Amino acid sequence: MSALSASKGLHVAHKAVTIHLFRYDLRLHDNPALTASIAAAQKTSTPFLPLYVFDPAQTSKASPSRLKFLLESVSDLRSSLSDNLCIRVGDPATIIKSEFPNSNVHLQSEPCRDERLASLALDATEHWGSTLYDLSDLPFSSLSEMPDVFTPFRTKVEKNSGIRPPLPPCSLSSVSVHDCDKGSVPELSSLTSSPLPPADPRSVLNFVGGESAGLARVNEYIFKLDLLKNYFNTRNGLIGPNYSTKFSPWLALGCISPRHVASQVTKYEKASVSNKSTYWLIFELLVRDFCKYFAVKHVDEIFMLDGTLGRQAHGSHHNSIKWGLDVGYSNSKAEAWKEGRTGFPFVDANMRELNATGFMSNRGRQNVASFLALDLNQDWRYGAEWFEHKLLDYDIYSNWVSWCMAAGMTGGRVNKFNVVKQAKDYDPEGEYVKLWCPELKDVPKEYIFEPWKMSKDAQERAGCRIGVDYPERVKEMKVFQPRTDRPKKDKKKKEKYKGGFYKTIG
Repeated sequence: MSALSASKGLHVAHKAVTIHLFRYDLRLHDNPALTASIAAAQKTSTPFLPLYVFDPAQTSKASPSRLKFLLESVSDLRSSLSDNLCIRVGDPATIIKSEFPNSNVHLQSEPCRDERLASLALDATEHWGSTLYDLSDLPFSSLSEMPDVFTPFRTKVEKNSGIRPPLPPCSLSSVSVHDCDKGSVPELSSLTSSPLPPADPRSVLNFVGGESAGLARVNEYIFKLDLLKNYFNTRNGLIGPNYSTKFSPWLALGCISPRHVASQVTKYEKASVSNKSTYWLIFELLVRDFCKYFAVKHVDEIFMLDGTLGRQAHGSHHNSIKWGLDVGYSNSKAEAWKEGRTGFPFVDANMRELNATGFMSNRGRQNVASFLALDLNQDWRYGAEWFEHKLLDYDIYSNWVSWCMAAGMTGGRVNKFNVVKQAKDYDPEGEYVKLWCPELKDVPKEYIFEPWKMSKDAQERAGCRIGVDYPERVKEMKVFQPRTDRPKKDKKKKEKYKGGFYKTIG
């Protein structure tokens, strides 16, 4: 073979390809990055390749339940693309450079460290997506001017910006799909050595990954069951599928678009009712936006122990905390928190639900985060990493910004939750605690949230010996004592966003 022939052969083997690398945008509807990728292939008349890569650097952090949801989501996307989705396992940059060296890669912009480095390694073209309000529509000349507190951010955005209508679903009919071995969706056992836990009948919902299931849940919650009109009043529930939307796992992987959700809320308002509940769902989508834009502004600071406070967290700022280092061994406070054996029933119930199902309510997330960071003074990043491992609805920005905020490391007001009072307010009969801590099922109501107050005889009668059947408290601290001397206020307290984990839309 001549040198010229060899050269031609090499050229044919490595012809130009336009690749869309899916990451957290596993859908066809309202997908700005995918829309732009297809347009680029049309403009350059190059074959188009939709690609998903299971990157061990990311999958190794996820629990089997979270990986199952991801596998279902990728499988659904492949079906929607008529089996044209190419699937690989490994480092995306290595795979693309090896198999498709003459390619132009497009993907959704993800501004945090690992995702940013992956994009740079591919010399990829990035496209903004995944937010309710587009980056270019924000009322700030640059994100450096964006407020670090949600309320002024919300006020300015709502007043000066509009929500764009969703883009139409993408189709591959206008492009030539690159001819190559498309691979197959891997088995769960190839991604993790940990076994998948059995389905727990106490789970709030049987979450199935994918755009199809996500769109079905949006339609079910808003229209079929007509639950949106009461969302504001029910959203702090703890048991069952419909106290809140449960949209968050699908939002986290981009199986549904926040703009699609907003468009369905608008449709519902026109057909049924516009009230505080319909507004509040959009409000929480905006909180999700705030977390992502906050992460863009502060980049890697959201992963630091001192957060965005930096050196101010060492005494000069009123939120300064001297963090404990009680981690890394079996009897540590942090391990007790993780496993749901702190001796505080409301904390334990929430952590056990998370471990068994991959889900936890917004109310629970705020309480367990406050307890770990502010009551136990443990490195809050330990909690953020555990949530990253366990949560079906884990997304980088909402998780890490919310934890940083809960620990006071963004400089805003710290909301320390009294876990006993919160339990009495939101689980007054102890139903949720008894569901997840069955060893407390016969404990009298007056002791259900403070079982350490039972006498030895009361413990025997309840079949719950503290330190034997149910753990001792990891820390003795001041607990809730109701006030009886305060006059009742006539004015209704105005509900405000106080930070925390509203982002879950769940």
